[in-house]
Order: sequence, then structure tokens, then C-alpha cells
Amino acid sequence: MSQEEYSMERMKRKHLSEEERKIIEREMRSGASKAGIARLLHRDISTIKREIKRGSVIQRKENPYASRNPKVPDYLEKMVYFWDAGQSAYLRNRQKCGAKNKVIACAEQVQYVEAKILGKEKWSPDAAIGFAKANGLFPGQEFSTKTFYNWIDDGLVRVKNIDLLLKVRRKPKKPRRERKRVMGKSIEERPSSIDAREDFGHWEGDGMVGKGRRGHLISLVERKTGAGFLFNVATRESNKIVEVLDMLQQEYKGCFNAIFKTITFDNGPEFSDSDGMENGRGTQVYYAHPYSSYERGINENWNGIVRRFIPKGKSFDNLKQEDLQRICHYINTMPRKRLGYRTPLDLWNEAIRHILAA
Repeated sequence: MSQEEYSMERMKRKHLSEEERKIIEREMRSGASKAGIARLLHRDISTIKREIKRGSVIQRKENPYASRNPKVPDYLEKMVYFWDAGQSAYLRNRQKCGAKNKVIACAEQVQYVEAKILGKEKWSPDAAIGFAKANGLFPGQEFSTKTFYNWIDDGLVRVKNIDLLLKVRRKPKKPRRERKRVMGKSIEERPSSIDAREDFGHWEGDGMVGKGRRGHLISLVERKTGAGFLFNVATRESNKIVEVLDMLQQEYKGCFNAIFKTITFDNGPEFSDSDGMENGRGTQVYYAHPYSSYERGINENWNGIVRRFIPKGKSFDNLKQEDLQRICHYINTMPRKRLGYRTPLDLWNEAIRHILAA
């Protein structure tokens, strides 16, 4: 090696190069030891030993001392290192490196997830993948939600981005703007323990309007379980939500206070009668900050699923109570990641049984 090629810097975590393999072959032919080659290349001796083993081939030549004695072989065999043999073996091994794509090995679960997304269920990828994993439907074929999204982007599955209802229409959150109207207690007055979603009985409420600003639906969603109700109240008059709460109080009777402890609404005029909603019920009503729908994120997500069935701009005139019940049942029986891929209905039934047994 010339003075210009010599370097005192040790090479770390780099594979042997083609030039280094040529040096190994040259030094081996000149009779250098493995330790000497390792010092010359600033490599660990074990690296040199493995490379010589990888690139060595058997060479046969006639034995000059062959005779009629059967104990003396006609040919002599010797392991000889060739740099090109070592380079070829290295390239073959590199092609086997790295994790291989599991889309074929996990074909059964891929087909299941595709069916849940593209079929009548319209589940999200995470809901389908998480439900299959939580219930052990395809042992040995598990893959993550991120991996499935990568397969979608690579075109390896039947699902396309356009089939994902939220991915194609999410927008960045706008900065919050304040306005002066104050209708009742702010969310800032709500006990901070409610934020953890560990206590049952705290709700979020919102309204949805139909085509031409006519018709009105009210949704109520329980924060811990994610279970919700949907009511067609026809107009945005503030007394409609009071009538809804009256109906629920009549249905749940003595358990009403344990089921409906607090409700957090947006600032729509349909929820302006906080006194009427709280009157004699023991339910506390709070209001999110204006233009801060993320403070009622569970309710917003729930409404987004409702809009799969009743898109914006569609009239509510032909909606029947049976239609609303079917929509609620679909949403309440959809497995959720934050619930350990259990359904809101399962957790709701457990909570109600606990209240009734108390």
C-alpha cells in the first residue's frame, strides 16, 4: 500500500470493499498472516477470517509425488481465497438482508381487513386490524396499522386512499377565535378529573343541520365508553334539547343522575337554555370554547361517522326513527382502538349493569 493510500483512521461498522478484498487476495498469495492483513486494513482479525472463509474455493492440482501406492492421492486439494468469489458471496448475502414484505404471508388477514373497509361495515384500517388482533383471528399473520397504510400507498392491497373516509378530507386545525357570547359555565369550570375519561356519566353534545339549514339532529356521546344517541328534533329551538333530556330522564328514572352527570355542548343557539337543561336534574351543563371543536373530540368523531350515512347537504325530511337506530347501532358496535378494540355498546352495558346493581 502506497503512502498516499495509508490512513491511521480505523474503519468502523463498514462492510469490506472490493478494493480491500483484492488486497486480502494479494497478501494471502504473498504469504502474509491473517493477523498481518487485519493490521494492514485496520480491521478486526475475526472480520478477515470470516471473509477468507467466505471467499475461499477448493483448488485441485496434480500431485507431483503420485505413485502406484494407493495411499498417495493423484490430486492435491487446497482452499484458496479469490477476491471475486468473496465479492459475489457478499452480494448474494446482501440480497437476503432486511425484513421482507409480509403482504403475501398475511394474505388471509389482508383479505379480512379489505372486506371490513370496503364492505358494508366501512371500518377504519385500525379498527379492522385491531379487532382481528384482539380476538386472535389470524395468529402468526399480525401486522401494524402503519404497515397497512404503507401497503395502501404502495398499491399492494385493494384498498385505496380514496376509500379511507377521513384520510382524504382531514384539514389542519384552525386557530381558535374568541367571541363574546357566554351562555353558561365554561369548560374551564368543569372538573379536571373528567378529562381523563375514567369516570362514566360525562357526555358531549352537538347538533347537525340538514339541507338548506332545515331539519336538525342532536347527538349525545358518553366520553368514557364512546356510546351515543341520535335524536331528530326538526328545529334548532333551544327547548328541543330540554325535551330530549326530559325524555331520557323519564326513560332512566332514578338512574338518570348516575348516567348523565355532566354534558359539554358547543356554542350553538340550540343549546343556549342551560337553566332548562339543568333544572331539577342534577346534571351540570358546560360549554366548550368557541371555534374549539377539538374540546369535544369524541362527539366530533361520532358525528363524522353519522355523516357517512347522512352526508352534508342531504335533507332530513325522510329520516325515520328506525334509520337513526340503525346508524346508532352501527357506530356503537364498531370496535375502537382506545377501548382495546372492544365496542362502545359492550362498555355501556357493563356500566349500566354496575349502576343498577349499586
